[in-house]
Amino acid sequence: MANFSTHLNVSAFVSGVGATLVTYSGVASKEDGIFYFFAGIVGGLLPDIDHDKSTPLKIMQFFFSNLIAFLVTYKFIGNVPILNIALMWAGAYFLTTVFFYFFKKLTTHRGMIHSIPAAFLAWFLISLIAYKYWNMDIQKSYLLGFFVFLGYITHLVLDEIYSVDLTGRKIKKSFGSALKFCSTDKTTNLIFISTLLIMFLFLPQKEMLFSIIKGLIHV
Repeated sequence: MANFSTHLNVSAFVSGVGATLVTYSGVASKEDGIFYFFAGIVGGLLPDIDHDKSTPLKIMQFFFSNLIAFLVTYKFIGNVPILNIALMWAGAYFLTTVFFYFFKKLTTHRGMIHSIPAAFLAWFLISLIAYKYWNMDIQKSYLLGFFVFLGYITHLVLDEIYSVDLTGRKIKKSFGSALKFCSTDKTTNLIFISTLLIMFLFLPQKEMLFSIIKGLIHV
């Protein structure tokens, strides 16, 4: 499979091209285009969070632990004593660290995290968070989620490309383990598909989502 550097560079290139296109076409402002560019890079690293010793997992764990701690304490800054803020930050950071610990225990590399449904799940989840908690308008929220999806899919495609040994003209055992719709575990498949469908039902203004997809196809 492709290494961290390859995923980082290719996802940066693909998201850069995508951000340039949506900016040039007038769909997004230059400032938003930069934001989408970095979202694509994050998406390009996300699938490897199911790798226990991967660099993306370490980066994501550190980043999300601090981000969640900040989001939890942000609304209380200036309203409660600083000591309470510090304790809340530490508690949120600890709980996030515990989550990642069990996440590593419960997932296997190249499982359903490396799948097309997981890419859509990332799109929907980021869009919901951006709209509900970051107060972004619906179009920007869906575009932000799309660029995470774009980076995610780029990662999966790269893994499949690296599963083919062109010099030896043979296919490695890992072929088909990334760009897939389901795994061999029926329970995991059910959980993923159910979560994806439920999340889709909760998406706001779905007509905007379909409109963005249609617009992106014609960019």
